[in-house]
Amino acid sequence: MGAVFFAGRQMRRQLLWMAVATSLGFFCIAPGSGLRGQAKTETSAEQEARNQIGKFTQNQVQGAMPGPNHTLADTKHALLTADAIFAAYVKVPLLSPPRGFELMHNSNADARNTPRGWPIPAGSGFIMLAYDSKHRLPTGRFAIEGEGPVLGGFAMNTIDCDNRADEKNLGADEKGPFYLMAKQTGTVHGWPQFGGEVFMSKRTKPRWLPVSMERILKVQLARARKTLEDVNAASPQTAYKKWMSEKEKRLQGYQKAHDDMVKALGKEKADAMLATMLDADKKTESMYAGMAQQGSDTSKMVAGFQAQSGKSASELEARLNSLSAEQKNAPAYVYLATDGKFQVDEVVPEGTTGGVAVVYPNPDFYDRTLPPWEAQSVCVAVSTGPVSQQHFLYPTIVNIWASLDWDAIAQILK
Repeated sequence: MGAVFFAGRQMRRQLLWMAVATSLGFFCIAPGSGLRGQAKTETSAEQEARNQIGKFTQNQVQGAMPGPNHTLADTKHALLTADAIFAAYVKVPLLSPPRGFELMHNSNADARNTPRGWPIPAGSGFIMLAYDSKHRLPTGRFAIEGEGPVLGGFAMNTIDCDNRADEKNLGADEKGPFYLMAKQTGTVHGWPQFGGEVFMSKRTKPRWLPVSMERILKVQLARARKTLEDVNAASPQTAYKKWMSEKEKRLQGYQKAHDDMVKALGKEKADAMLATMLDADKKTESMYAGMAQQGSDTSKMVAGFQAQSGKSASELEARLNSLSAEQKNAPAYVYLATDGKFQVDEVVPEGTTGGVAVVYPNPDFYDRTLPPWEAQSVCVAVSTGPVSQQHFLYPTIVNIWASLDWDAIAQILK
């Protein structure tokens, strides 16, 4: 059985070459910023900079973006809830107050794509700005070095904060985008951890629901048909027919441009430019005609794409039609292993080694009776990128995560 997504992505890239083609997140740090070499004996100035009392700063004005289902007042209220989470987050000795660095953070609430009845997503990202022992300000304090390591942050009411949608590859339907089921990697203070995120919520309903075999096969079939349509539209025969059908209109345009140039440049120059345009048009026509000929390299390449995409669409349609009612409602899995037993992204039965469940967000996960600005889930980042891990403040970051007051954060959850 052919894999539509894998083959489709390859074909779309080729076609693009032929045609000549939350809102909420955490900060990214430029490579090499704030790095220091091997450990060495600190000077008195370095020790003083390390102990200089820091502060909290915001790098931008808080953003409150209402949506069709939530008012600006509700969105601003969600920012107040996010502020309360921030206050609970920084209730650790290393941040009360920070020493040797400033903590820069941002806060945003974005309800533009929030479904009716769901709480408003909000969040904040943190960067640590170390003090530079080599640059003292006129006030006597040390200046900051510039952008430093990423401490992380939190995301409130973001159901996929630890499992971003794979809609680009998996697709979506009227019920929502499809995701690969995230695997729990640990537990932090009783809360489940998924990779570098700890998900906190008092909701008892499942966060993810299975996507049925029928749903994902229908999406795959629609994509396969769209790929076939794109291939046919980009065929050299189609391009040649389109060029020839527009020839009369182009010639009229050339003539009009010639007449305008006669007035501006004179007949001799206008005639020469018209001849150039007609010659270029003729050469283009000859090029399209050559590409459209059976047996040309372009025709062979497109014919291969047509056969491949047509075969994928036919196989998917046959498979979908062959499913029993029970099989249609069975949970879908896609194959992610690369051992060749199945194609990558191929839909496989439950229990297949190398298969990963396809899920979508439970529309009833959040309590719709609660005010939209309350925190019904909080995702806390407990990981950072490789550049930040090389920064001399990284041990401090790890200690901050280890000493977070998870109970204080949990008290804000509704």
